[in-house]
Parts: sequence; C-alpha cells; structure tokens
Amino acid sequence: MKRAPELTDPIEWPNDGWIDTFKIRDDHAATVQARMELTEVPTDLALAVDYSLSGKGKELVIKLGLTGTVTQTCVVTLEPIQTAVDETFIRRYREGEFIDQTEVDIDVADGDIATMNEDLEPWLRSADERPSLLDFAIEQLGLILDAFPRKTGAEVEEALLIDPLDRPETMSPFAALAALKKD
Repeated sequence: MKRAPELTDPIEWPNDGWIDTFKIRDDHAATVQARMELTEVPTDLALAVDYSLSGKGKELVIKLGLTGTVTQTCVVTLEPIQTAVDETFIRRYREGEFIDQTEVDIDVADGDIATMNEDLEPWLRSADERPSLLDFAIEQLGLILDAFPRKTGAEVEEALLIDPLDRPETMSPFAALAALKKD
C-alpha cells in the first residue's frame, strides 16, 4: 500500500488526479512561523490540494486552498494582529517534451483560462530540487501577507516619517535620538 504524502515531501508526478486536505501540524506550523516571522505559531492552518493531469498527462495542475489564521506584529504599536487567510492558488508544471501547440486547453468548467506553454514551469527531475506542499503554502503566505502590518487606526508620529536628509542641519544626531526615545 502506498504511503500518503506528507506536507514536507517533494512533490511527485501523480499517475492520476487526487484530492486531499492537510491540517498543518504543530511541527510544520512552527516552520511556517519561523520562515514567515510570525508572532505566534498558527494553530488552524489547513491546505486543500487538488491534483489533476491534463494535456495528455503531460501537464500537472495543482489547485491549492490555504485557510486559517496567522498572527503578525503591528509595525507601529508592536501589538499582535490576527489575519484570516482564505486563499486559492494554482501551480502548473509540464513534464518532458510538451505538446507542440501554443496553448494548453484547461477545463472551462473550472473557471480558468487557457495557459500559454511558456507559463508552465518545467518539472524538476531531482527530488531535491522539487518543492513540497508546505513550500507552496509558505510562498503563498509571503505573497499575500502585509510585509509591514498595521493595526487599524495606528499612526506613526509625523516627525519620524521625515527623511533625516530633509531635516534641518541644526538637528544633531543626539537630538534625533532623543526625539525617538520620547515614546
């Protein structure tokens, strides 16, 4: 009997399509926290995966759905901010010599459009080079989360937003430090 894939396993080319949902375990959630520099370890992240083959079995389409909650730190107040995640994304790969046409037909029922061959990533032969499903989840979080999260209504003191080069020359470096320490 074939072992079910793990989130950290390099992705294998499937023989047919399959659908699964992974609850991101504590050890994997700790990896997400470390790589995304989150305030807390996410406790409710889940990744839904839908593998399908098309293009006469030469194109692998992986539809992923990432849901849960992550906690970041507000860059102004340093308070925790919880962000709900509900993101759907797709990764497409081609294997070997691909169909010699300008477009690959994608099912219109999926609400997707046809993809140009150049947009497909080539399948990496070595397992060491292939990403895992956890890599996809972390990459997508990096794309959707605010790099500088702010709590609603949090404002930065106007004086801190002035570029030091634009400040009057009479301001000494020590006066600038004192202005920062006032909070």
